[in-house]
Amino acid sequence: MARVAAKAMPGIFADVRWGRFAFWLGTGAFFMVGTLYAWHRTEGFLIKDDRFRLPEAEYSGLSPNLKVEGIRYASASQIAHVFAEDSGRSLYLVPLQERRRELMEIDWVEDATVSKVWPDTLRVTVHERVPVAFVRLPRLHREAISRLALIDKDGYILRPRVAAKFTLPVIAGVKENESIENRRARVHRALGLLHDVGGFAGQISEVDVADVNNIIVAEHVGNNVVNLILGGENFQERLGNFLANYNEIRQKRPDATTLDLRVDGAITAVGYKHLEQ
Repeated sequence: MARVAAKAMPGIFADVRWGRFAFWLGTGAFFMVGTLYAWHRTEGFLIKDDRFRLPEAEYSGLSPNLKVEGIRYASASQIAHVFAEDSGRSLYLVPLQERRRELMEIDWVEDATVSKVWPDTLRVTVHERVPVAFVRLPRLHREAISRLALIDKDGYILRPRVAAKFTLPVIAGVKENESIENRRARVHRALGLLHDVGGFAGQISEVDVADVNNIIVAEHVGNNVVNLILGGENFQERLGNFLANYNEIRQKRPDATTLDLRVDGAITAVGYKHLEQ
């Protein structure tokens, strides 16, 4: 009898283990189903209850509960368009990351945050791009004149939509249809030149960076504007040499409007011989 009992013990223990496993499995399934049911009810409540609904947009195009901060030059209508489909629906359904991505596609928006303020408000904070220069864009067709826009340090072209006064240099040689990397390189090259020439920068009205290794500037001297071909280095020395010899240049070549300064110590009127050796 003792042997029979001993043989039966492993089977009893196995049944107990399986029983416990089945109990905890059933308990876990019960709680999972209960949790899913509770979440489903909660989600339905958040979606359908009017207390969580963003009010409809007003005449301005913005919902009164869409709080936008930090915009000065960015288009309010473009921002309103980003959130147009959220007007009148639950705050719970607003996809924050998608809305931020759409905001970042607006030209003036460098960064943005979108957050939910329960029960029924969206808060948007915009960090705008800072223009560093005007950019002279090529003509769209033969009869048109060149177009002026603004550009930031990263090469993003900006168009002001409100009246604003900017005192900035003008950069030429930038193309709207070129890559952002190329535009950024041209802007950095122009700003680098203006930094390098120090006090001479105030007399430069335009920097042409169509060829970043052969920069041309428009220099104001008295009542005249002279185009100076500076090349790619020694900008301050070359400008200083030009200004030191400008009176003599005007006497020898009063009709010269473009001067080549790429050879250090020499100034050449384009189409003429050297003016200084």
